[in-house]
Amino acid sequence: MDILHLSDIHFRRNYEKAKDGYKGMLTKMENPLIRLESSLTSLLKIKKIDLVIISGDLTEDGEPEDYAFLKQKLQTILQGIPMIVTLGNHDIKKNFRIGWLNQIGTERPYNVVQTYPEFHIISLDNSEHDNPDGHMNKEQKDWLQITLKKLSDKPILLVMHHHLLREQSSMPTLPEAEETIQLLKGSDILGVLTGHTHHPYLHHINGIPYYTVAGMSFVGEDEGQGIVRFEENYGYNLYSIDKGRFTHFQVNYYRTDKLLAKLNMQIDSSVL
Repeated sequence: MDILHLSDIHFRRNYEKAKDGYKGMLTKMENPLIRLESSLTSLLKIKKIDLVIISGDLTEDGEPEDYAFLKQKLQTILQGIPMIVTLGNHDIKKNFRIGWLNQIGTERPYNVVQTYPEFHIISLDNSEHDNPDGHMNKEQKDWLQITLKKLSDKPILLVMHHHLLREQSSMPTLPEAEETIQLLKGSDILGVLTGHTHHPYLHHINGIPYYTVAGMSFVGEDEGQGIVRFEENYGYNLYSIDKGRFTHFQVNYYRTDKLLAKLNMQIDSSVL
Protein backbone atom coordinates (compact mmCIF):
# COMPACT_ATOMS: atom_id res chain seq x y z
CA MET A 1 0.00 0.00 0.00
CA ASP A 2 1.30 3.47 -0.95
CA ILE A 3 0.35 6.23 1.50
CA LEU A 4 0.54 10.02 1.12
CA HIS A 5 0.93 11.92 4.41
CA LEU A 6 -0.13 15.59 4.57
CA SER A 7 -0.61 17.95 7.48
CA ASP A 8 -1.23 21.53 8.60
CA ILE A 9 -3.05 22.94 5.60
CA HIS A 10 -4.44 25.85 7.69
CA PHE A 11 -7.05 26.56 5.02
CA ARG A 12 -9.61 29.35 5.09
CA ARG A 13 -11.69 30.60 2.22
CA ASN A 14 -11.10 34.08 3.64
CA TYR A 15 -8.46 34.76 6.27
CA GLU A 16 -9.20 37.31 8.97
CA LYS A 17 -7.99 40.76 7.94
CA ALA A 18 -4.99 41.89 9.95
CA LYS A 19 -1.80 43.86 9.34
CA ASP A 20 0.41 42.54 12.11
CA GLY A 21 1.17 39.42 14.16
CA TYR A 22 0.35 35.83 13.30
CA LYS A 23 -2.93 36.71 11.62
CA GLY A 24 -1.20 39.37 9.55
CA MET A 25 1.36 36.77 8.47
CA LEU A 26 -1.41 34.51 7.19
CA THR A 27 -2.81 37.27 4.95
CA LYS A 28 0.57 37.43 3.15
CA MET A 29 0.60 33.69 2.46
CA GLU A 30 -0.52 32.30 -0.87
CA ASN A 31 -3.67 30.27 -0.34
CA PRO A 32 -2.38 26.77 0.58
CA LEU A 33 -4.81 25.10 -1.81
CA ILE A 34 -2.76 26.45 -4.71
CA ARG A 35 0.37 24.57 -3.58
CA LEU A 36 -1.70 21.60 -2.50
CA GLU A 37 -3.37 21.18 -5.87
CA SER A 38 -0.17 21.79 -7.83
CA SER A 39 1.97 19.33 -5.87
CA LEU A 40 -0.64 16.58 -5.64
CA THR A 41 -1.63 16.83 -9.29
CA SER A 42 2.03 16.46 -10.27
CA LEU A 43 2.53 13.57 -7.86
CA LEU A 44 -0.51 11.63 -9.02
CA LYS A 45 0.70 11.78 -12.63
CA ILE A 46 3.75 9.70 -11.72
CA LYS A 47 2.70 7.64 -8.69
CA LYS A 48 -0.31 5.61 -7.64
CA ILE A 49 -1.52 6.49 -4.13
CA ASP A 50 -3.82 4.13 -2.22
CA LEU A 51 -4.52 6.24 0.87
CA VAL A 52 -4.12 9.84 2.05
CA ILE A 53 -3.55 10.65 5.73
CA ILE A 54 -3.90 14.23 6.99
CA SER A 55 -2.60 14.74 10.53
CA GLY A 56 -4.48 17.82 11.67
CA ASP A 57 -4.92 21.57 11.29
CA LEU A 58 -7.01 21.11 8.20
CA THR A 59 -8.23 24.69 8.62
CA GLU A 60 -7.22 27.87 10.39
CA ASP A 61 -10.05 28.02 12.96
CA GLY A 62 -12.41 27.28 10.10
CA GLU A 63 -16.15 27.53 9.74
CA PRO A 64 -18.22 24.51 8.60
CA GLU A 65 -18.17 25.92 5.08
CA ASP A 66 -14.34 25.90 5.10
CA TYR A 67 -14.28 22.20 5.96
CA ALA A 68 -16.87 21.40 3.31
CA PHE A 69 -14.96 23.38 0.67
CA LEU A 70 -11.62 21.77 1.58
CA LYS A 71 -13.06 18.25 1.52
CA GLN A 72 -14.66 18.81 -1.88
CA LYS A 73 -11.42 20.25 -3.24
CA LEU A 74 -9.39 17.30 -1.99
CA GLN A 75 -11.90 14.79 -3.35
CA THR A 76 -11.68 16.46 -6.75
CA ILE A 77 -7.87 16.35 -6.75
CA LEU A 78 -7.61 12.81 -5.35
CA GLN A 79 -10.32 11.34 -7.60
CA GLY A 80 -11.61 8.71 -5.22
CA ILE A 81 -8.49 8.01 -3.15
CA PRO A 82 -9.72 7.49 0.44
CA MET A 83 -8.69 9.89 3.20
CA ILE A 84 -8.13 9.47 6.93
CA VAL A 85 -7.84 12.66 8.97
CA THR A 86 -7.17 13.65 12.53
CA LEU A 87 -7.65 17.07 14.10
CA GLY A 88 -5.22 19.75 15.28
CA ASN A 89 -5.36 22.70 17.64
CA HIS A 90 -6.62 25.02 14.89
CA ASP A 91 -9.48 22.66 14.07
CA ILE A 92 -12.85 23.29 15.68
CA LYS A 93 -14.43 19.90 16.30
CA LYS A 94 -18.01 21.14 16.05
CA ASN A 95 -17.40 22.86 12.72
CA PHE A 96 -15.43 19.87 11.41
CA ARG A 97 -18.27 17.48 12.18
CA ILE A 98 -20.81 19.74 10.46
CA GLY A 99 -18.76 20.66 7.40
CA TRP A 100 -16.55 17.59 6.81
CA LEU A 101 -18.66 14.76 8.19
CA ASN A 102 -22.12 16.25 7.61
CA GLN A 103 -23.04 15.35 11.19
CA ILE A 104 -24.47 17.20 14.16
CA GLY A 105 -21.74 19.41 15.61
CA THR A 106 -20.23 18.28 18.91
CA GLU A 107 -16.96 18.88 20.74
CA ARG A 108 -16.31 15.17 21.27
CA PRO A 109 -12.84 13.90 20.30
CA TYR A 110 -12.65 12.53 16.78
CA ASN A 111 -11.09 9.06 16.96
CA VAL A 112 -11.10 6.67 14.00
CA VAL A 113 -10.09 3.04 13.50
CA GLN A 114 -9.62 1.74 9.97
CA THR A 115 -8.68 -1.87 9.22
CA TYR A 116 -6.79 -3.11 6.16
CA PRO A 117 -5.75 -6.66 5.27
CA GLU A 118 -2.24 -6.27 6.73
CA PHE A 119 -2.61 -3.57 9.41
CA HIS A 120 -4.88 -1.24 11.37
CA ILE A 121 -4.83 2.57 11.47
CA ILE A 122 -5.71 4.45 14.64
CA SER A 123 -6.38 8.15 14.14
CA LEU A 124 -6.17 9.62 17.65
CA ASP A 125 -7.45 13.09 18.48
CA ASN A 126 -5.00 14.70 20.93
CA SER A 127 -6.03 18.25 20.07
CA GLU A 128 -7.84 21.04 21.86
CA HIS A 129 -8.86 24.11 19.92
CA ASP A 130 -6.76 27.14 20.90
CA ASN A 131 -4.44 24.98 23.04
CA PRO A 132 -1.22 24.90 20.96
CA ASP A 133 0.30 22.00 22.93
CA GLY A 134 -2.71 19.67 22.78
CA HIS A 135 -3.99 17.44 25.59
CA MET A 136 -4.74 13.77 26.26
CA ASN A 137 -7.31 13.49 29.03
CA LYS A 138 -8.02 10.26 30.92
CA GLU A 139 -10.86 9.33 28.60
CA GLN A 140 -8.59 9.52 25.56
CA LYS A 141 -5.79 7.59 27.27
CA ASP A 142 -8.24 4.87 28.26
CA TRP A 143 -9.66 4.75 24.74
CA LEU A 144 -6.19 4.35 23.25
CA GLN A 145 -5.20 1.63 25.71
CA ILE A 146 -8.39 -0.36 25.12
CA THR A 147 -8.19 0.07 21.35
CA LEU A 148 -4.54 -1.07 21.20
CA LYS A 149 -5.54 -4.29 22.99
CA LYS A 150 -8.53 -4.88 20.72
CA LEU A 151 -6.36 -4.51 17.61
CA SER A 152 -3.57 -6.84 18.72
CA ASP A 153 -4.07 -9.19 15.75
CA LYS A 154 -2.22 -6.91 13.27
CA PRO A 155 0.41 -4.14 13.29
CA ILE A 156 -0.97 -0.67 14.03
CA LEU A 157 -0.21 2.66 12.36
CA LEU A 158 -0.91 5.48 14.83
CA VAL A 159 -1.76 8.97 13.55
CA MET A 160 -1.99 12.07 15.75
CA HIS A 161 -1.41 15.80 15.40
CA HIS A 162 1.01 16.77 18.16
CA HIS A 163 4.59 15.59 18.28
CA LEU A 164 6.06 13.43 21.06
CA LEU A 165 9.81 14.12 21.05
CA ARG A 166 11.35 17.21 22.66
CA GLU A 167 14.52 17.07 20.60
CA GLN A 168 12.71 17.52 17.30
CA SER A 169 11.45 21.06 17.84
CA SER A 170 11.62 24.13 20.03
CA MET A 171 7.84 23.88 20.24
CA PRO A 172 6.56 22.05 23.34
CA THR A 173 5.52 18.43 22.90
CA LEU A 174 2.14 17.06 23.81
CA PRO A 175 2.14 17.35 27.64
CA GLU A 176 1.24 13.66 27.92
CA ALA A 177 3.91 12.59 25.40
CA GLU A 178 5.73 10.25 27.79
CA GLU A 179 2.47 8.64 28.91
CA THR A 180 1.45 8.15 25.28
CA ILE A 181 4.79 6.49 24.50
CA GLN A 182 4.38 4.20 27.51
CA LEU A 183 0.92 3.18 26.30
CA LEU A 184 2.46 1.95 23.05
CA LYS A 185 4.77 -0.51 24.78
CA GLY A 186 3.72 -4.11 24.26
CA SER A 187 1.78 -3.34 21.08
CA ASP A 188 2.90 -4.08 17.54
CA ILE A 189 3.20 -0.49 16.32
CA LEU A 190 4.00 -0.17 12.64
CA GLY A 191 4.79 3.54 12.98
CA VAL A 192 3.68 6.86 14.47
CA LEU A 193 2.72 9.76 12.15
CA THR A 194 2.45 13.34 13.41
CA GLY A 195 2.26 16.93 12.18
CA HIS A 196 2.06 20.23 14.10
CA THR A 197 5.69 21.40 13.91
CA HIS A 198 5.60 22.02 10.12
CA HIS A 199 9.13 20.55 9.95
CA PRO A 200 9.85 17.08 8.51
CA TYR A 201 11.48 14.77 11.05
CA LEU A 202 12.40 11.09 11.15
CA HIS A 203 13.33 9.15 14.29
CA HIS A 204 12.48 6.00 16.25
CA ILE A 205 10.69 5.60 19.59
CA ASN A 206 11.72 2.36 21.27
CA GLY A 207 12.37 0.91 17.82
CA ILE A 208 9.09 2.25 16.38
CA PRO A 209 9.44 4.37 13.21
CA TYR A 210 8.33 7.93 13.98
CA TYR A 211 7.60 10.43 11.20
CA THR A 212 6.63 14.09 11.36
CA VAL A 213 5.65 15.65 8.04
CA ALA A 214 6.10 19.23 6.84
CA GLY A 215 3.11 21.54 6.79
CA MET A 216 1.26 22.29 3.56
CA SER A 217 1.28 26.03 4.27
CA PHE A 218 4.15 27.74 6.11
CA VAL A 219 7.03 27.00 8.45
CA GLY A 220 8.42 28.87 11.45
CA GLU A 221 12.20 28.99 11.96
CA ASP A 222 13.28 29.73 15.53
CA GLU A 223 15.87 32.54 15.59
CA GLY A 224 16.15 32.66 19.38
CA GLN A 225 14.90 35.04 22.09
CA GLY A 226 11.32 34.39 21.02
CA ILE A 227 11.81 35.55 17.43
CA VAL A 228 10.38 33.24 14.74
CA ARG A 229 10.89 33.73 11.02
CA PHE A 230 7.91 32.53 9.00
CA GLU A 231 8.39 31.35 5.44
CA GLU A 232 6.00 29.96 2.86
CA ASN A 233 7.29 26.38 2.60
CA TYR A 234 5.38 23.14 2.15
CA GLY A 235 5.81 19.39 1.71
CA TYR A 236 4.52 15.86 2.15
CA ASN A 237 5.73 12.35 2.98
CA LEU A 238 5.29 9.12 1.06
CA TYR A 239 5.25 5.65 2.62
CA SER A 240 4.99 2.16 1.19
CA ILE A 241 3.79 -0.64 3.44
CA ASP A 242 4.13 -4.28 2.51
CA LYS A 243 3.41 -7.31 4.69
CA GLY A 244 2.85 -5.16 7.75
CA ARG A 245 6.15 -3.25 7.55
CA PHE A 246 7.41 0.00 6.07
CA THR A 247 9.33 -0.80 2.91
CA HIS A 248 9.89 2.74 1.68
CA PHE A 249 9.87 6.28 3.07
CA GLN A 250 10.33 9.55 1.20
CA VAL A 251 10.26 13.23 2.23
CA ASN A 252 9.29 15.87 -0.33
CA TYR A 253 9.98 19.35 1.08
CA TYR A 254 9.80 22.49 -1.02
CA ARG A 255 11.32 25.83 -0.01
CA THR A 256 9.93 28.93 -1.71
CA ASP A 257 12.22 31.32 0.24
CA LYS A 258 9.26 33.67 0.52
CA LEU A 259 9.51 35.51 3.84
CA LEU A 260 6.11 36.13 5.39
CA ALA A 261 7.04 37.77 8.69
CA LYS A 262 9.35 37.82 11.69
CA LEU A 263 7.33 37.69 14.89
CA ASN A 264 8.08 37.83 18.60
CA MET A 265 6.18 34.76 19.76
CA GLN A 266 6.58 35.74 23.40
CA ILE A 267 4.03 38.41 22.53
CA ASP A 268 1.96 36.60 19.87
CA SER A 269 1.69 32.97 21.04
CA SER A 270 -1.31 31.93 18.90
CA VAL A 271 0.80 30.28 16.21
CA LEU A 272 0.67 26.57 15.29
